[in-house]
Amino acid sequence: MKLYFVFLLILISGESHAQSSVALYGTIDGGLTYTNRVSTGTKAGSNLQFVSGNSLGENWGLIGNEDLGGGLHTNFVLESGFVSSNGAAAQQGEMFGRQAYVGLSGPWGSVTMGRQWDLIGTTFPFYSIGALTPAGLLAWGLHSYAAGGYVLDDRVWGVSVNNAIKYTSPNIHGLTFAAMYGLGNVAGSFGTNSVDNVVASYNDANLSASVGFITVHNATSSSNQHEYAGGLSYTIDNLKFFGMATSVQLSGGNTPRATTFEAGVTYNVSPAILIGGSYQFQERKDLASANQLTFAADYLLSKRTDVYVAAALGHDHAFGSQVQAAYGAPSDTDAQSAIRIGIRHHF
Repeated sequence: MKLYFVFLLILISGESHAQSSVALYGTIDGGLTYTNRVSTGTKAGSNLQFVSGNSLGENWGLIGNEDLGGGLHTNFVLESGFVSSNGAAAQQGEMFGRQAYVGLSGPWGSVTMGRQWDLIGTTFPFYSIGALTPAGLLAWGLHSYAAGGYVLDDRVWGVSVNNAIKYTSPNIHGLTFAAMYGLGNVAGSFGTNSVDNVVASYNDANLSASVGFITVHNATSSSNQHEYAGGLSYTIDNLKFFGMATSVQLSGGNTPRATTFEAGVTYNVSPAILIGGSYQFQERKDLASANQLTFAADYLLSKRTDVYVAAALGHDHAFGSQVQAAYGAPSDTDAQSAIRIGIRHHF
């Protein structure tokens, strides 16, 4: 009898293993970025940097799926960020600072819980040159550094939400809907530090369109942050036309607001060569406007490895221009340009 149960457990274990999968994945991306007129406080000069994670943010992770039967699956992702230039951990050293969630999926859609990218950061980058090409950080300057600081960041370049519960609907004739709620985990105040996020999208063979909003409660000590976003792309053969708009406003003080528009095009010269460019324009409440031109070219050495070049020219009529997010610094004037050459590998 004992042997029977041992044999049964072996069969169950083998069946479970056959219906489960766990995969390791990641991206490493390094290169040189040259930026002119970087302000050092007392003077300005050019800056040549080795910058890693320009295009996507370097990461490694584990993704798993188990078939529970009847169309039901359990899924998980553990994703960590790192900086290949010095070997340091990203996201302030958090072990799985990019994503760490578990959930269930079925014919009704999926529910996931944990630290996750918000829906703005998972949807709207694909209406921008920053994600459609390896331009990356050179394309997120206006989006993130709105109005001379990050307080009006429109989150398009990707921001994670803690304690998040997300529902994603099944695809119904091209339409999908997703909603996320990030709990603030503050005793006695359900809404403090919470995040509300909803996005609806339509996709067919040529056309993609999305609309969404997000509210970040207590984004500053005195204000909530409200954002509305919309994006559209259309593909004709090897050409993709795209555009998006975001509007971010704080509820407190003089209710500062930044509205950012972007339009551009990518072209597949061949299966191995992609080029693209975009124009961004930003208007701010009670402040002068800003704009930026971004270009990129990508060459696939293989399915996993590519080399690329990206360039940006920014002009800010109110502040020292900053064309590069994260590793960049403002100019001592209203203009700044940067160019990058890089290589990345996906595994």
